[in-house]
Amino acid sequence: MIIIVLLLMLIIAFLGCLARKDLRHSLMFAFPIIIIIGMYVWLFTLYPVQWGLKKLPFVEQTRIREISASDYSNIKYKHPKHDGVIEFITDKKLDDCEIILEGGCKRNLSYNDFMNNDSLAILISYDVVFVKEMNDKFFYKALFIMEQSNKNILCDSIYCKVFMIRMFAPICETNEFAIPYNKLFQMENSVYNEVEPTAEHCSSPNH
Repeated sequence: MIIIVLLLMLIIAFLGCLARKDLRHSLMFAFPIIIIIGMYVWLFTLYPVQWGLKKLPFVEQTRIREISASDYSNIKYKHPKHDGVIEFITDKKLDDCEIILEGGCKRNLSYNDFMNNDSLAILISYDVVFVKEMNDKFFYKALFIMEQSNKNILCDSIYCKVFMIRMFAPICETNEFAIPYNKLFQMENSVYNEVEPTAEHCSSPNH
């Protein structure tokens, strides 16, 4: 809000100088206007992503496993029961944003799709935790809960995305990755490595 008010004040002053044909002062106001607009476009819009100037994080590897007692350290939301852990590796760190992982039985669902239709979500995680950096990659784990029972699900794979939410900015998302549905109920005494990204690197916010 402060940035918008400041920008409006500068624009009014700039227009006033133009009306008085005061070129020198017009240029003085023009430069900060251009800088503020540029900062706003870079930080709070998806245009840099669409223009290929900024790359969104890409999920390169995933696995699903049972939850353990140690997973409950450093989490924000303490649900009565989590159903498992999805671990994933990204090529960029997910900084300065709220991170939510959601999965459904349909491909290419957006955050608004999940928000507008609760029945689309099969699993969800509000506890996406950064674990460590390794070989210039970033390792995360997501403690998820099942939103629907297995009786209500008719699909072979659950298609997941990680959504990055910042105040006053559009919601960004990673590429989509698939988790075989039957692995959710076969995790006892085993860890399943599943690597199945369903999208290539791209500059668009929607894959």
